[in-house]
Amino acid sequence: MGESMQQDNISEKLLRLAVHASPSGILIVGGDGCIVFANQALLDMFGYSSDELLGHPIELLVPDEDAEVHRRHRRTFDASPSPRNMGGREHFNGVSKDGRIFPVEIGLRPCETEEGGLVVATVIDISERKLIEDRLRRHEESLEDLVEERTRELQEVQLEKEQVLDQLIQSEKLTAIGTLVSGIGHEINNPLYLVLSMAETIRDEDDIYSRREYGDEIVKQCRRIAETVKNLSQYARPCGSHDLQNVDLNESVAAAVQAAKQSLQSGDIEIRQKSRPVDAILAKPEEIQQVLFNVIRNGIQACTGKGVVAIDTFSKDNRVSVRIRDSGTGIPAGNEKKIFDPFFTTKGPDDGEGLGLYIVRQIVTRHGGTIDLVSDCGSGTTFIIEFPAADRE
Repeated sequence: MGESMQQDNISEKLLRLAVHASPSGILIVGGDGCIVFANQALLDMFGYSSDELLGHPIELLVPDEDAEVHRRHRRTFDASPSPRNMGGREHFNGVSKDGRIFPVEIGLRPCETEEGGLVVATVIDISERKLIEDRLRRHEESLEDLVEERTRELQEVQLEKEQVLDQLIQSEKLTAIGTLVSGIGHEINNPLYLVLSMAETIRDEDDIYSRREYGDEIVKQCRRIAETVKNLSQYARPCGSHDLQNVDLNESVAAAVQAAKQSLQSGDIEIRQKSRPVDAILAKPEEIQQVLFNVIRNGIQACTGKGVVAIDTFSKDNRVSVRIRDSGTGIPAGNEKKIFDPFFTTKGPDDGEGLGLYIVRQIVTRHGGTIDLVSDCGSGTTFIIEFPAADRE
């Protein structure tokens, strides 16, 4: 009997030692809401001695503004006691003896004893954790602000880049117009000479039927002049900010070929066009026409003496392609990759700034397409331009 009591005393001492040595605060509250027991960690946490806490309501450890809410929580828990583990999202505030308010996390465990129901509460001061969480939140907000600012800067840079590219595109157009104008003179002058000649003839013509024939021919030639001017004006106008539209690549090729023929300085270059039915592409039509005209013009300029520029279109695997082959001198070895670089040119100083193919690639890329070339020095060059079909998602 004596050994059993001695063993119980040892176990009780060990239990008290373990409870007081626990790094977490342990608090036992009776059914009346008064404190029955507090371990050393809890006493240190709130700054009280054991005599100052035992027998006092648990609300002594709660800020005055939260005391009534805590009483309601306690009554709800007493009505349906069940274990509540730590680590929940809800945190509470405790108040120390010196009035310092700090966040705590609480776990509850109801117990039934001979003296009645008790609640064992485990209390942890989470001030340090909250400080770390606040610092992390502020750091995250700071990072979000930096990302937003950097994104805005990148958008501004991209907008500026697009504006510069649009200016380069327009500048290259005007350069190409210089080539067009030299060849377009006869397209206007020839019908003008006919109009002038017939006007002079009709003035002295008495036969009404002859006058009508001359008048019909004058109207025909004037319409021809108007169409030539219209094509030139459409090519020269700046690229607008309108939405993309379905473009028939065959129609764009035909318009580019017509403009290229007007720029020919002699009849030695033959342009052959082979058009197959192709899907529409989603693009700005004036930019696609500029791409085709620039590549066709390069093919014409690459031919010395008599030559051929062959153009054919085709569709395959949701891609629409145009192939432009010339029988010119080809591109010297080592320059194939440089040909699309800005300001790179193999022509003379009076034949351009070396921006044509650079702008061509920029336009093609902006429309989701690709441009490649195959060239053998002395055997000509083939450009293959591909665009995604308009109905592809």
